[in-house]
Amino acid sequence: MSFQFDQHSFDSQSGVLTHSEKPEQALRHKVAGLLQYLIEHRDRIVSKEELLETLWQHGDYRENSLTQSIRELRLALNDSAKQPSYIKTYPQRGYQWICPLKEVEQQEDSVVEKAVAKKPAEIMSSTASRFAMPLIALILVIGLGSWLGLGNLWSNTGSEEKRRDAYKAMGSNSLLVLPFINATNDSTMAWLELGLSDMLSIDLQRSNQLKIIPPALANTLLLNAELEWPTLPIHIRSLLRDQNIDSALFASVRLHNEQQVLDFKLIHADGRNQQGSISYPSLPAAAQSISQQVLYLLRPGHVRQTTRPADDPIAAQALAQGMQALQEEGAVSAQKYFQASLTIQEDSPWTQAWLARSRYALGQWKQAEKLFDGITSAQRQADSSLDAFIAYWLAELAYRRGDEQLQGLVDEATVKAEQTIDPKQMAQNYRLQANIAWSAMEWEIHKEWMTKAKQVFSVSHDLSIEADKLFYLGNPSNAGLEKNPQNDLLLNQARLQKALNFYQQLNNQPLIAASQLAIAQNYSFDLPTRANALKQALSLYRKLQQPFELAQALIYTGFYQMQLHEGMKALNYFNEAKQIATALGSKPLLNMSDFYIAFAMLDQGLDQTALGGHPTQATKLERAIVLLEDFIKIQSTPYYHASALVFLGWAHTDLGNYDQALKVLSEAKALNKELNMETSFGYSSYSIMRIHLERQDYSAVIAMSDDKRTTRLQASFLARAYFENNQVDQAIATLSRFKQQHPSLWQSEDTKRLLDYQNSKQGLLTQLQIEPKAHLVYCESDWAH
Repeated sequence: MSFQFDQHSFDSQSGVLTHSEKPEQALRHKVAGLLQYLIEHRDRIVSKEELLETLWQHGDYRENSLTQSIRELRLALNDSAKQPSYIKTYPQRGYQWICPLKEVEQQEDSVVEKAVAKKPAEIMSSTASRFAMPLIALILVIGLGSWLGLGNLWSNTGSEEKRRDAYKAMGSNSLLVLPFINATNDSTMAWLELGLSDMLSIDLQRSNQLKIIPPALANTLLLNAELEWPTLPIHIRSLLRDQNIDSALFASVRLHNEQQVLDFKLIHADGRNQQGSISYPSLPAAAQSISQQVLYLLRPGHVRQTTRPADDPIAAQALAQGMQALQEEGAVSAQKYFQASLTIQEDSPWTQAWLARSRYALGQWKQAEKLFDGITSAQRQADSSLDAFIAYWLAELAYRRGDEQLQGLVDEATVKAEQTIDPKQMAQNYRLQANIAWSAMEWEIHKEWMTKAKQVFSVSHDLSIEADKLFYLGNPSNAGLEKNPQNDLLLNQARLQKALNFYQQLNNQPLIAASQLAIAQNYSFDLPTRANALKQALSLYRKLQQPFELAQALIYTGFYQMQLHEGMKALNYFNEAKQIATALGSKPLLNMSDFYIAFAMLDQGLDQTALGGHPTQATKLERAIVLLEDFIKIQSTPYYHASALVFLGWAHTDLGNYDQALKVLSEAKALNKELNMETSFGYSSYSIMRIHLERQDYSAVIAMSDDKRTTRLQASFLARAYFENNQVDQAIATLSRFKQQHPSLWQSEDTKRLLDYQNSKQGLLTQLQIEPKAHLVYCESDWAH
């Protein structure tokens, strides 16, 4: 729809505002939606509450966003709030459009746009509340199977013939497949939303003529753009332009005369639209035919492929139901549908692959591998997407088991994903490569792979596809002594909250659990929030019966307890995780479990009297030493090996075995420096410094002053050594410098210690406080004690 007023013209479809004497402006999608709404309701004052509920619906900072959008809109119109020509503000009441319209030219009075502008309660039925909405207006209804007629569907804007000729020559290269909308008012057909859209995206990908962005990744883009779903075509078009995607498939499904009807709109970034309707008794069974019809519209020169025999309708529907259930209910429910589909249609390799995918999630790895191996090489060669799918999940299996041939499998899967030009497959493989690099502490390689994952679409958004900056998925970079130096926890806090809200709207249970675990791992959240998130993650993973993810959550829950010096509670979680790791045959999980079990035993033995806890428990420390030495002997990752050396040093220190403690801590320090493990380097350094203080070897502490100081204890121990060596000015300068460089880490006892040193110069010092032991803070740079 185009609105003409004053010297302006506003195209609500493209979101472009033009002026007769100025360059056109592409308004931000929220600003464009606001302008359209105010114009359409110009006969009255529109309250702020109505605008928030209609255009923003949910989310934090809505009022700030509305205020900013009004400000942007006035700036675009060169309007004044005090002397308005276009938008008048009524204090405490709202806003009203006051400029007369010259002409309202209806180019597309889309039912979709009207529906999306309504309140959610008006468009969502009780049985399909998340996506149900009125049907898309049709330009032409296509008869059953008459796919050739689709080539004549063109929007009524501009010169129809010129547009068609230009598009035939150009075609589309990338397509965003949005989740389908269940407009059947039948809750049992919820599988249409993601299941059918996923099936169609897979079939389109097989053509190797388009880069397909599937519904799961479409959700990520919608999340980053802060778009509610369903949203207006103008917002979708803006999203396409932002992400450099050519077209989007926006569709709903309804029932009519015992037919399943797909009403669709192809929204193009260049402003064109194509609309139509396709009906079949079973849309899932006709997925290949539908994809060919859509492909013909997108690429008019496309030669239709020879179609395979039609799928069994019941089997195809069960497959779609399973794909939907996998995302919403988890693998337990999904495998039932896949098994049923495979029983009906035994020769379906994709169904077999999806069933294997479900068994993988449930920890039934041998069964999953057997199912993947049952798909013949001929079937894989005939379908490159299927081949890449299988290669990736076999590589994931090898990663979780810790197989020696892991790198070869991942490299092979990555090549196959790149050959399919499938963004989801490519991003998954790149992230897996990044995880392997992280395990080897190869920071730059990890960064390179993560960058590739984020640039699959050459997009500009901050949230990466299935990457660390959205949620960590139990990444070990957020547990133990060391952490990923590239993670910005404060920045990720808002992203994680947004991700959780989005997945809750989608009812995506596996990703809700992953987001909750990520929130628990983010130190910038307050402790009650993290504790509740951990509780929710554990509960969901138990319900979903995903053992690998459950074990990761258990290990982090135990690690969380370790920060509170609750070693006994932590041990229970670590032992349960070890049982799962043993049952799965997962070497990485087993190594992690053994490492943390030794850590928990250490915590129960170390002197905790300074924290109001127990004194040194020699028996438990000796047991911890045995566990740690056994762990160090195995071929664990460098990360865990270095951390175990630090723990071993703490145990020997608390038992008074200073020579042995210095030996292992020096080894740990050298390894941490070699691996560029900055946090762990700090631990080993100040642990050595604390032993020298205990021995009153102050010169040895001062000799370590060149070490990089990023922790309180390094600065505190060095200052104490200077003081005891009668270098009071250096002691004061050391603490003052640390306070200036790391104000967030400065604590009240540090202020008292600095004051003591200053008072000593005036002879006012009575007694210095005792320096804390090195082991009292396990994650000092992030936890305040």
